[in-house]
Amino acid sequence: MANPLPNENEIYEKIKKENITVNPLIWELLSHHIRNDIHCISLSLGGLRTHPQWILKFASFAIKFLYKISRQPGEPEDLLHVCDESLKRVYNISDFLTKLKEVTYRPAK
Repeated sequence: MANPLPNENEIYEKIKKENITVNPLIWELLSHHIRNDIHCISLSLGGLRTHPQWILKFASFAIKFLYKISRQPGEPEDLLHVCDESLKRVYNISDFLTKLKEVTYRPAK
């Protein structure tokens, strides 16, 4: 769910109204596995973005050249664009998990 649904806020409201909850242990597992992966992806992509833009642009040029000389079908995407779009999706997933946890988490009694 990297892209928000058009009625996402209504869904959250319905979850609140119907008192739908997720066991805290489930959230602990989700946070451990999914959030750790999201964090690693974010760090990797963020690390790439700390390099000067010309490096990623040159790498994209080199990949396109290699595609051309090896007669590979299609055309590779621009690395700068891939990094930026992937980071947006990672942030959207993280925001989604945060919102979902806010409306479904109930501490164990």
